[in-house]
Amino acid sequence: MRFLQLIFLFFLTVVSAFPAADADSYKAQISGWSYGRERKTITGANRVTASFKIKNVGESTLENLNVTLTYKTGLGENVANALVQNVGSIKAGETRSVTVVGEFIPVFSSYELLVEFNGSKEKWFSNSDVGQPQPQNGEPLKGTANVVVLGRETTSDKAGRFSGTVRVKNEGTVDAKNLKISITFFDTKKQKIGEWSDKLGTGMLAGGTEENIPFVAAKAPRIYGGYELKVGCDDTAPETALFGGDFTNASEVEFAKFVFKRGEEKSKDLIVGAQVRNGLPNPVDQVQLTLMFQDAKKKELKRFTYIVPGQLQPGDTKLVEFTIPQLPKYDAFEQAISYGNPGIATAVKAPAAKLDSSKFQNLKDIEVIFTDSETGEDKTVALAGAVRNGKDAPVKDVDILVTFTKKDGSTLTTAEKTMTDVVRPGEERNFVLKATGAAGYGNYTFGFKYKDLK
Repeated sequence: MRFLQLIFLFFLTVVSAFPAADADSYKAQISGWSYGRERKTITGANRVTASFKIKNVGESTLENLNVTLTYKTGLGENVANALVQNVGSIKAGETRSVTVVGEFIPVFSSYELLVEFNGSKEKWFSNSDVGQPQPQNGEPLKGTANVVVLGRETTSDKAGRFSGTVRVKNEGTVDAKNLKISITFFDTKKQKIGEWSDKLGTGMLAGGTEENIPFVAAKAPRIYGGYELKVGCDDTAPETALFGGDFTNASEVEFAKFVFKRGEEKSKDLIVGAQVRNGLPNPVDQVQLTLMFQDAKKKELKRFTYIVPGQLQPGDTKLVEFTIPQLPKYDAFEQAISYGNPGIATAVKAPAAKLDSSKFQNLKDIEVIFTDSETGEDKTVALAGAVRNGKDAPVKDVDILVTFTKKDGSTLTTAEKTMTDVVRPGEERNFVLKATGAAGYGNYTFGFKYKDLK
């Protein structure tokens, strides 16, 4: 069954105007961060168990790999001693799950991961406790200002003042000018309910320096479900101004950690990097990300759909990258996510006797309806139905799976129908699905999946 969900902007996240580093140059890619806390244990208290994955994306083995995990406050102070975990050697292309356990770990608001192997060091960090790690530049970026948010501490009062301190670093060699902070507030349904922006500190951050800068946002919503905090400067390029986004860790399929960059000089091709996470208890396939780019007046400039190859198992996080050709300058974007559940049927019930005629709802998606049911002398049930393509692109291999159940809800039998022909936009196709041994069924459920054609 294909599900659709529309997500505006990002939720509960703190991002920088620029990505911290180009992850393509890193040999050890880290993803899938999560942690749990046990308040009391047999040997102590506040045991924190952190889990993540390391993938060797290089061409040679990473020898003697060690990871040092440091928990920090939002302002950069260590809350406990660093934890060192020996991972061993990881072959090219191999992914290794890592677990780091520490006792007596106070509440933390950010963390750092130092990965060492073959005499090299790669540093990762997150500016929140639940955020996914992102790479941090080891060498200053010459000829530019590159401001990243390393952490923050915030609070709000009854008067509607949202205040705090943000820890920022200019990883470039050039002074960051016109330094600004912006905060967007969302309700629990991820809808924007307010925003605020102002100069941050003196408006300047020298190259290579790190500072904790206080701020006060007046007239903030008294009740909000989450917020997004951004810091930028004059050197912020349009492609990187919308960088960021973190996972909400909700039970859904979601994309986050966006990085946008242009190709060669003066190229209109946009290279998009992101991470996709399956927060559902079941595997998903045919995961599609549709990006809708807009100008300052919210007029749509271009729409692009990317399909994630393969399946995502429960809890999996995958790095993806793709190129959008000929994208003009944009000011904002929205994302829509759809996916399929292999082998999972949707709970749509039907009466055991003659079915009433159904009508298509004229959705902008694939629709499947059943219009008639007939049982033969050999106890074979024939379901007559139809498929409609409400999408803007053709599809093929519409695969329909029906599960027939008894009156007590137990499974009687299943049947599958695959339509291999191409269904073009606006077209309808009739079909008959036959199920052996389904006579006397009480209800049925069905699900379907399909392949998009470009």
